[in-house]
Amino acid sequence: MSESADGAKGRMISAGHINGIGSSGDNAEIHSPTVNLVYNVAGQTLSSGSAPGVPAPRADMEGPSPRNLVTNLGPRNAGFVGREAAFQEIRRLLGSHGRVVTRPRDRMGGVGKTQLAIEYAYRSVEDYDAIWLIPSENEQLVGGHMAQLSVSLGLVDPSTTTPAAVQALHKEIAKSTRWLLIFDNAEEPGSLAAWLPPRGGRVIITSRHPGWDEIAAPVEVPLFTRAESTKLLVSRVPHLPHAEADRLAEALGDLPLAVAQAASVMTETGMGASAYLELLSDQAAEILAAGSPSTYKTSLTATVKLSMDRLRQSYPAADQLLRLCSVLAPEPIPMGIFIRSMDLLPVPLSSVGRNRIAFFDVVKALGENGLAGVSSDGIQLHRLIQAIVKDDAKEHELQAAADVMAQAISAFAPQDTDDPANWHSWSVLAPHIIALKPEAARDGQLRKVACELVLYLLRRAESKPALDIAEVLFNSWNATLGSDNVHTLRAATEYAHALYICGDYESAHRLTVDTFGRYQRVLGDDHPDTLRSANDLAVTLNNFGELDADLSLSEDTLARCKRVLGEDHPDTLRATISLAATLQGVGRYREACALKQKALEGSRRVLGEDHPNTLRAGWALSQTLYSLDELDEDRELSQATFEGTKRVLGEDHPDTLRAACSLGMSMAANDETDDAASLLKDTLERCHRAFGDNHLDTLGALSNLSSVLHELGEYDEALRLKSEAYAGYRRMFGEKHLETVGALLALGNTLHVIGQIPEALEAKKRSLDQFRRKLGDDHPRTLDAANSLAITYCSSGQLMKARALIDEVCRRKALILGPRSLTTKRAFADRRWIASQMGGRGVPKTVRSAGKSRK
Repeated sequence: MSESADGAKGRMISAGHINGIGSSGDNAEIHSPTVNLVYNVAGQTLSSGSAPGVPAPRADMEGPSPRNLVTNLGPRNAGFVGREAAFQEIRRLLGSHGRVVTRPRDRMGGVGKTQLAIEYAYRSVEDYDAIWLIPSENEQLVGGHMAQLSVSLGLVDPSTTTPAAVQALHKEIAKSTRWLLIFDNAEEPGSLAAWLPPRGGRVIITSRHPGWDEIAAPVEVPLFTRAESTKLLVSRVPHLPHAEADRLAEALGDLPLAVAQAASVMTETGMGASAYLELLSDQAAEILAAGSPSTYKTSLTATVKLSMDRLRQSYPAADQLLRLCSVLAPEPIPMGIFIRSMDLLPVPLSSVGRNRIAFFDVVKALGENGLAGVSSDGIQLHRLIQAIVKDDAKEHELQAAADVMAQAISAFAPQDTDDPANWHSWSVLAPHIIALKPEAARDGQLRKVACELVLYLLRRAESKPALDIAEVLFNSWNATLGSDNVHTLRAATEYAHALYICGDYESAHRLTVDTFGRYQRVLGDDHPDTLRSANDLAVTLNNFGELDADLSLSEDTLARCKRVLGEDHPDTLRATISLAATLQGVGRYREACALKQKALEGSRRVLGEDHPNTLRAGWALSQTLYSLDELDEDRELSQATFEGTKRVLGEDHPDTLRAACSLGMSMAANDETDDAASLLKDTLERCHRAFGDNHLDTLGALSNLSSVLHELGEYDEALRLKSEAYAGYRRMFGEKHLETVGALLALGNTLHVIGQIPEALEAKKRSLDQFRRKLGDDHPRTLDAANSLAITYCSSGQLMKARALIDEVCRRKALILGPRSLTTKRAFADRRWIASQMGGRGVPKTVRSAGKSRK
């Protein structure tokens, strides 16, 4: 950010987001050696039992495993049968096209499209160094699963943002075909567009939807043949006669999921085929009388309900657990969610569950009845089994289950969304929070945790998914709860954050203004939520150059935070940095520096050296040290902040990119210009990828690089970049915004050096006029603009104007900044040069950039 908006972007991201210091250990998944890995015979995929994010090579793969194989595939389906023609087709099409999609012939679930892809992966394990299954039903979470693979491969740190992790993964995949990615249960083709590797590797997509032909070669998956059905039954059920297996397969309609589920029940219970067929017949008649859902076969519904009835009669606690799991996502559910919230669960589950071993026996019963998969990652239900369970329940039962799980997940969720140590827990919880449909939730805690999910996504730099979720929450709650409801206001706050981070500054400002006013009316001026909203509004006011209003609001907000929350509260520390940024914007650099130093010390004491908010406080202080020409201190702090941010958040995190920009300018000021240019070129490329062209951070990096290239004498390239930056600011904010004015002045400097003096004069006159109007005659930026114009006056032959203007600049700088300030000394040096030209013409070796503004 520039001097006029120092720290604003960082403040907007973090405003009001620290509710405590979380610990990933408090929310770790709870494992038990008493729970065996039970393959879900209903056809679902299980995660490996290795540590989250660090999958180990599978020991149960057929044949020798490649050394260092990275995979998250679960246990192999030992009962897999048939599909030989499909295997050959997948292999052929992957070789010729690189991508295939397995899809059911009639768009029905349960035909085994996922199991086919997984079995292919096991049979082809020698061909790959990495095999990764990516749940793709919810397109907003696909990137997080891919980021996990990037972490597992050691390509990035666990704290790296999702876009950066995916980009690193794509880059690595492009080098080889020894990759297999399985995008499971994808919806529309457009949902994967951003995530599919552009080149390299092999991709299998499983989907019930058509329209993939332009993206992947199709492999249609039919129902089992009768021979395949009977083979699975005979292989799984001891002593089952072939004729009875045939009769059973016919009754099950040869639907793979139903056949596998029936085999599981008969194996675990010892039930014979005749007894199973009799129950299946009675159950099917009942289902047909009620009307069967169109998304799955009657045979599947009947066989699953048989297992549910048995569970309900013999193990009611397991039946309750099944219903609770059915309202969540078809992804692993950490068992710690239930264990830590046992008092919230219904009886008898809560009574049984207080005994840890007894609870795991309850979990095991779900697997033994073919209703769920159980692994160290948690409990996982196939989406079709979920649908049947929910169809069997009454509406009030589902609502009660959703209410219980909303409270349990809310209690399990980490508090601090800023801390990368908590990001894995949030990634595990995200699909389940979304599955509970918080936009329609009755539970206030679920509404709260849904807003925190938005914050997690923003901190992980998944800004588009965050924006989409926040928009849905805000619009829904605004319509159902009203604009003044506290949950609506919280959603509005996070929606405004997402809009701001995505570059829609005007919409973010309008929403923040409205939200702050409502907070004041509903909660009062001193409520912590009102104070956070006030801090957000100060940021947007600063962003739009409303410095007087920003200063008044920031002073009032800090005073209230100190009185209500105390000096060391994280919100007070943020308010301190906000006020300091405003003071710097109005030219009160020394006061700003003192406040930022205080905020940094407080953050280190309260949050620790490596907390992202502490690192942002260090970045903010380095901005002011630079403006004060305290270059040694700035260089040291900028380097430490950049290295810390890169270590904690990763190379491509927005905070790291801003820290890199600051370090680049600090290096240039300390005569490390070549290294500064190299760093800033790399940073600009990363900003283009992370933010796009029309974003403040991209324009800031563009401006910084152009300034350093000017100093290196690369004037043509500097002129091109400065013209681009000026056009971008003008398009974003208009002609009179301080960022636009600063960019115009910088452009004028380079125009001067390349000899376009009339154009340089016009640019600098316009800049000085606007700085005077907005900041006054004594602001450092105004004085720098006047200094620059004086030099151009001299070079154009207007020596008397030049002398009069530089005399005034020197007088004011000595008075305001002190005679020992470097910028004051530079002004006097320029005054001596202009005086030397009074008897002859000359041009300075270089024209300095507009003051000390850095982005």
